[in-house]
Order: sequence, then structure tokens, then C-alpha cells
Amino acid sequence: MQERRRTVEAAVVAAVDRLLRQGHRFTDLTTQQIANEAAVARSTLYLYFGEKNALLIGMATTLGQGAYEIVDRWHPGDPRGLAGLADTFVEVIRYYRERAHVLGAITEVSGYDRAVREHWTAQLDKFVDLAQAWLLAEQRAGHAAADLDRPTAGQIIVHGGNQAIASHVASGDPARDQAVAQEIAAAQWFGGLRRTESR
Repeated sequence: MQERRRTVEAAVVAAVDRLLRQGHRFTDLTTQQIANEAAVARSTLYLYFGEKNALLIGMATTLGQGAYEIVDRWHPGDPRGLAGLADTFVEVIRYYRERAHVLGAITEVSGYDRAVREHWTAQLDKFVDLAQAWLLAEQRAGHAAADLDRPTAGQIIVHGGNQAIASHVASGDPARDQAVAQEIAAAQWFGGLRRTESR
């Protein structure tokens, strides 16, 4: 039974991924379209996912986890410093660009669906926690201001960076990936990680 569930779920997610890559808006997709593409009955789709947006929540989890694994490989003690952080953001941008159809669907549906919005926010909160850990490490090392407001700075670093990346992936020139990554990294480096004065 579990093997059957995994097989069906994988087929349905792959079907949605193909449809999004073809240019369909997630909002416009019908459950029948998805079922046909996945070669399953519509009743099976409802059985395993309940509602269409549950599919996107699962895809958002996978997307967020992949990006987190990239970012988590960097740390403030990296001897490459700012350059290493910029290289990390180049990798993140390229990761999202390869999955721009999924990121676009999440952005689209988050605008009107509370469950999807809250789930994606929860994914980003993992990055906020990581950013706060970086800031704490830099404060303890004497590189960041002792009175820096870590919760607020972490939110700004992550949500500001995420919006910049999402916008660039949606409509920016791939030739500027390095420049965008460099500016995001510099904003985080000099605005938080190596900001010696908070006020």
C-alpha cells in the first residue's frame, strides 16, 4: 500500500511539474488535467491529495529544502568570506532558475491561498533561523555589533534576499546572476554579518 502511494504521488507531482514547465498557470490547472497527465483517476488524485493546492505545498517543501541545503553549506567562518557567500547565492539563483515554474506557482498561489502562503513562510523561517545563527556567531567573534537586533535582521536578510532572487529569476537576465548574487551577498555581509555599528 505504501509503495503504491509513493508511486502515485510521484507520478502526480511529476505531472504537475510538466504542466507548469509547459507554461500553464497553477491556478488554471484543473484536477482532471492533472489526473490525465499523471494517468490516474481523478478520484485517486483526491484520495491522495485531498485538494489541488496540497500538491503545491508538497512541491514547496521540496523546493525549499533544496535551496536550504545549498545555503547551509556556507558559514561565516568560510575563508572566502564575502566571495564565498556570493558564490552561494549564484548557486541558489541557478537552482531556483531551473525550477522557476515551481517558484512562480508558489508566488502566484501564495497571493490568495493562506495555507500555501503560510507553508512557504515556514520554509523561509528555516533560513531566518540560520541567518540568526550566523549573526550570533559573528557577534560572539566581535565582527557584528553586539546590539544588533538578530530577529529583525534575520527577517530582513532572508525575506529581502528571497524577494530579490524571485524577481530576478522571474524576469531578470541570466547573464546578471553573478552581479545580483554579489549585491545580495554584500548587503547581508556589510548590513549584518560585518556591521560593527548598529545605531
